[in-house]
Amino acid sequence: MHANVVVGLGLIGWFAVLAGVELYCARRGRRAERGSDERLLTNFGFAILVLATAVAFPVARLAASATAQSWSIGIGRRLELPWFEVLALLLLVDSLAVYWVHRLIHRTPLFWRVHRVHHADRIVDVSTSLRNHPLELLLSIPSSAAVVLMVGASAPIVVAAQTIGLAMTIWQHADIELPPRLERALACVIVTPGVHRLHHNPERRVHDSNYGELLTLWDRLFGTFNGPQGRARVGLDDQVADPDRLLQQIWSPVYAA
Repeated sequence: MHANVVVGLGLIGWFAVLAGVELYCARRGRRAERGSDERLLTNFGFAILVLATAVAFPVARLAASATAQSWSIGIGRRLELPWFEVLALLLLVDSLAVYWVHRLIHRTPLFWRVHRVHHADRIVDVSTSLRNHPLELLLSIPSSAAVVLMVGASAPIVVAAQTIGLAMTIWQHADIELPPRLERALACVIVTPGVHRLHHNPERRVHDSNYGELLTLWDRLFGTFNGPQGRARVGLDDQVADPDRLLQQIWSPVYAA
């Protein structure tokens, strides 16, 4: 429990730091984008809903870890790999699973209705990382638990990998423009804010790319990578519900358009 509190406080601190950097960059760059209070209430409202329903997520991953340890199954257990190699393997395999689940969600109309809640945000910043419909957990939990079982990762490694993943997700949504050379260099390996911002472009042909949430490797390998191209619009055109209204967004998966 103590470790969970430390991890939680660390992620909150990371969120606050990036929010502060966003504010500094916005004032310095005098950006025209302005979000409403309703938008922030919607994004943080989704965070509360997901936290309230996401108890099964860490439980499923830790249950898979306990099963792997007690039955001595999984790649890490079989090969007796040191912990840092198991962590690297878990991050690699999990990033591949996340890539394909994310791509499947975009390609399947029913799943897209749920996921478009995330894309509906008309501004992308750190609060957007909180904006996910709880129904998405029905897709992410099984694949994530299966990866933990296959790798055979112990509980501390699972927690470490999950913390890294959440920290990266928050950073990728940060409204921070990196120097072009640094952006391109980092994008050779990891998903940067500039790379992920393209994934929030209103045009379908553009946002059906950059599915990765940790590494750009899989997008490059499977032909869905778009490199940083400067600042562009985000959000969705012709929305079925007001993107700044929490209740409308919760029910928006009901509407097919």
